[in-house]
Amino acid sequence: WGYDGDIGPDQWYINYPTAKGRHQSPIEINNKDVHYDSSLLPWFASYDPGAAKTILNNGKTCRVVFDDSFDRS
Repeated sequence: WGYDGDIGPDQWYINYPTAKGRHQSPIEINNKDVHYDSSLLPWFASYDPGAAKTILNNGKTCRVVFDDSFDRS
């Protein structure tokens, strides 16, 4: 799958039938239906910018390729 041309979102349902219509992302999250779960721990994401080999922003998503041979990201 991808975001352009023959593999774009309007074609996802061919290989993934549930990815059509109301089941396709982005998913609408209704705040009134969201419930706080105090048992969940905080989530953190971090990376070593020096390990980033390439950063690509195509206007729809951002992709970062890392050389993480030192396990810092």
